[in-house]
Amino acid sequence: MTTTLPAAADIEATARTTRVPARLRTPQRAVRFRRSPADLALCGALLAAIVLVQGWNIAGYPNFSDDEGTYLAQAWAVQQGEGLAHYTYWYDHPPLGWLQLATVSWIPSLAHPSAMTVGTMRLIMLGVSAVSAVLLYVLARRLRLPMWAAGLAMVLFGLSPLSVVLQREIFLDNIAVMWMLLAFCLAASPSRHLWHHFAAGIAAATGVLSKETMLVLLPALLVTMWRHGHPATRKFALTGAITACALVGLSYPLFALLKGELFPGGGHVSLWDGITYQMSRPGSGFILDQSSGSYGVLHSWLYYDRVLPLGGLAAALFLLVVLRWSVTARALAGPAMAVAILTLVAMRPSGYLPAMYVVQALPFLALVLAGAAAGVVHALVHRGPWIPRGVRFTVVALLAACGAGLVVPPWYDGDRTAMTVDANAPYRSAAAWMATKVKDPARTRVLVDDALWLDLVHAGYKPGLGVIWFYKADLDPAVTKTMKHGWRDLDYVVASPTVRRDAVDLPTVKAALRNSEPVATFGTGEDRIEIRRIQDATGSQEDVR
Repeated sequence: MTTTLPAAADIEATARTTRVPARLRTPQRAVRFRRSPADLALCGALLAAIVLVQGWNIAGYPNFSDDEGTYLAQAWAVQQGEGLAHYTYWYDHPPLGWLQLATVSWIPSLAHPSAMTVGTMRLIMLGVSAVSAVLLYVLARRLRLPMWAAGLAMVLFGLSPLSVVLQREIFLDNIAVMWMLLAFCLAASPSRHLWHHFAAGIAAATGVLSKETMLVLLPALLVTMWRHGHPATRKFALTGAITACALVGLSYPLFALLKGELFPGGGHVSLWDGITYQMSRPGSGFILDQSSGSYGVLHSWLYYDRVLPLGGLAAALFLLVVLRWSVTARALAGPAMAVAILTLVAMRPSGYLPAMYVVQALPFLALVLAGAAAGVVHALVHRGPWIPRGVRFTVVALLAACGAGLVVPPWYDGDRTAMTVDANAPYRSAAAWMATKVKDPARTRVLVDDALWLDLVHAGYKPGLGVIWFYKADLDPAVTKTMKHGWRDLDYVVASPTVRRDAVDLPTVKAALRNSEPVATFGTGEDRIEIRRIQDATGSQEDVR
């Protein structure tokens, strides 16, 4: 009996018409980014737009913050060989973040030492944002989102006014986000090599040591690694990633142990005290309580953009709900979980919520929002054959138009403000006044916030004890013991909004403000900066020129 084999065309037709169970289907092949000219072109064009919007007027908006000055001054101290900080390092954050800043900012500081100020060094953050945007695009493609959805995620992440404002600032969170995105890209690598997972663990540990709050994202990273790993090597991959992450992360407590500063003791700071402070610091209240500080932080985020935070949160919840039935939702389980974890942490009734907290959520909010949009479009275009094709595409076009109508007008206004408003003119004027009007800066003692600290160091004031970060006048024994007469040993106070706001809890700073009078004022209203000369000073106060 002769058996007739089916023709190749018959086999192909049968394969097209046979429905394979979802659990047995081969997932769409992830795109090799470097081998796709279309991906490279789209990513490059979007990157150019992001760099233009974020880089234009980067030194002028938003206002310089004290945190920016602190991290940059600590990086300067590392460069100068003064230790891990410009004052006593007390384990408030792991030092790896500003060690990276010190490495990158070394080049411009060599060319011109006075260039290492907050406004100029914000250009470092522009590079960090550019790398993060590219990594987000790569991650979206590795999670099998279509090219247009990956581009949408990149646009949401890089051009939202909330992102433009926060990613310009010298925050450790921005550096940590870059490393966590690299870890997610490695975890979702289509090659599925074990070394990718080991490298993901190292990158995640680097992110945590750049900003310790990234620790809460590790479960989401492991979920991504599990879902995108090879079934035969998943356990080995997770074990390797966890081991690599733990070994790198343990270098921080090992450093404290070797210095004899792991546990509290007489005459030294300790890692234990730093962790205790971070865990027990006064909370800012429940985020939905209108009388709480956390609600004010939430309102400030929504002031810049409502689409990305609220839309991203809704998209994450949607993806988690349809996780069982949607291939897209399963691919994005890790990022959706990251958004959920960060939201729950932010909603702690007694937790502390800083303004930069949302930075670590921005890429995942953008990714899940673009992913949810891709899922909806796929459902409308490729399902429901009883609906005419023209109707389906019309619905998609209407939804896209509605989305653009919600996003474009407020984003245009927000980004235009960021690109045109000079909010830091008072800071530059105050720095110039202190550099040119004081006769002998080397013998003058002045309280400033950290945003101006490096400007005055470059102007000739003695770092540490001549130009004093205002917090240290009350909180650092190394400074207070040199001020035998308290506020009377000071010559000037540069009263920025930060100094005036926080002086309430700092007796020496409060007394210095009360016993001084303004000799120059720059700006108006709450954002003004006053240079105040101390009355009845016992220090080496010099006449102005």
